[in-house]
Amino acid sequence: MLVCSTPKKRKDRRLAETQLDGAEQWSTLSPWAVVYFSAHSIRQILTNGVTLAPIVVGLLQADGLLVPGIVIGSAIALIILHAWLSVRRFKYQLLDRRLKVRQGILQVAQIDLDFSRVQNVSIVSPFYFRPLGLVSLTIESAGSSEEEIILAALHEQHAEQIRQSIARSRAVASSHPSAQVTDEELLVTRETRDLFIHGISSNQAWLVVAGFIGAYSQMPDAWQLDSDAFVEVLPSGLLESSAVQMVLLGLALVLTGFALMLALSVLASLLIYGNFELRRVRDGFAARQGAISSKVLNMRQRRIQTVTVRQNWIARYFARFNLSLEQISHSQPGAETAGRLLIPAVTMTQSAELTTTALDGPPMLIAAESFSRVSSYYLRKRWFWLGAIYALAIILVLSNFSLWLLLPTSVIVLTIGLAQYRNWRLLGLAINGDFLTLRTGLIGRNYVVLPLYKVQRVTLVQSPFMVRRKVANVRLFLASRVVTLPCLPEALAREVANFTLCLVEEQPRSWM
Repeated sequence: MLVCSTPKKRKDRRLAETQLDGAEQWSTLSPWAVVYFSAHSIRQILTNGVTLAPIVVGLLQADGLLVPGIVIGSAIALIILHAWLSVRRFKYQLLDRRLKVRQGILQVAQIDLDFSRVQNVSIVSPFYFRPLGLVSLTIESAGSSEEEIILAALHEQHAEQIRQSIARSRAVASSHPSAQVTDEELLVTRETRDLFIHGISSNQAWLVVAGFIGAYSQMPDAWQLDSDAFVEVLPSGLLESSAVQMVLLGLALVLTGFALMLALSVLASLLIYGNFELRRVRDGFAARQGAISSKVLNMRQRRIQTVTVRQNWIARYFARFNLSLEQISHSQPGAETAGRLLIPAVTMTQSAELTTTALDGPPMLIAAESFSRVSSYYLRKRWFWLGAIYALAIILVLSNFSLWLLLPTSVIVLTIGLAQYRNWRLLGLAINGDFLTLRTGLIGRNYVVLPLYKVQRVTLVQSPFMVRRKVANVRLFLASRVVTLPCLPEALAREVANFTLCLVEEQPRSWM
């Protein structure tokens, strides 16, 4: 039976709906958030500057600066307008154990994020927010990158309250031993000397040079360096110098460029990892870093998938390693959070202690006798293909070039062969309890430590030649990476695969 509502009943219903909406206290972002989102968009554009180089070059070819000025000004205006509309339409509500967010300009999307699904929490303090006492809070869930939430331009106390609320909620829901940690414990700090070592042993400056070369190659001929003009600016009499003097000059230029690259790498390391501190908090780890813009990244211990310890040839001279805590991440390039937390320039002792703490497992194996070496088939296969390439190179040299080219070709092939032998000697694996360690390297040593109970899938791969040689590759699929154990003896490969599957099936543990 249909019942017609009286005006009084309709009024009471509207009043109830109004009271219900009023109970939901939605908060908005500060107008200063427009600055953050605008800077974030501009930074993403500059990060992809190499791909935008042809567009920039096309603008520079226009007559005068009017057209480039209009395009650049319009682009900046659109960025600011988009940021302003995003902030205007952004609302969030902090509840007991979850966070609700409404965002979107044309289409409003609502995210209801339960704190138990939060993976990373980071607090970023850009230099332009420091005088105002504002920070930006980034929350990354274990779902997709579309559920990453950025609360920009919050007061520092409010952001810290939200972070602590998330940590308390996760600790209550977690049975992991790290949840029992109530006081923050300082694990490691990095001094200027440590960051200097990390800078000279990293390759960040070479990426800048590669990007510059790519952009330079796209420039019109009028903007590129003219060889005749370059010769004219050289000191008089330089071209008349002897061959030895020219070689010394070229060597000096190369060393100068190399020193400049190292200086850029050191500067980048000091800016990115300045004031670095790693602390153990209630349910994981918190890292603070940044000399200009401070950033605090929280990582849950139970979601750490692997720990990697890397050392290149420069870091080996200083006996230092770069340690990374890796977990699953759905962040897009340029996002504030990522699935990796890097601790730069640590010693081997610190690496072992941090690995044991991060994985809550037995001591990390580093002794050479603890590792099982892979089959010699791994080395013989590479030497076979190297020999085939060397034979082809000899044929080309004898038929088209001078015989003296055989000497440098032979030296290069011999060097590669020795490097492959060195790589085979260092390649090995060790199992300690429920944890596997894979060791690789050439000059330095690299280690990958993973809990076998977090493996999602195991596969054995054999080619027809490997079947005859009774060797197999074992691939361990985790949420963060795929770890390949190459050319193991078939019996050892099946033993590792069966042991891993037994751990996953018989001792299931919650780790997501």
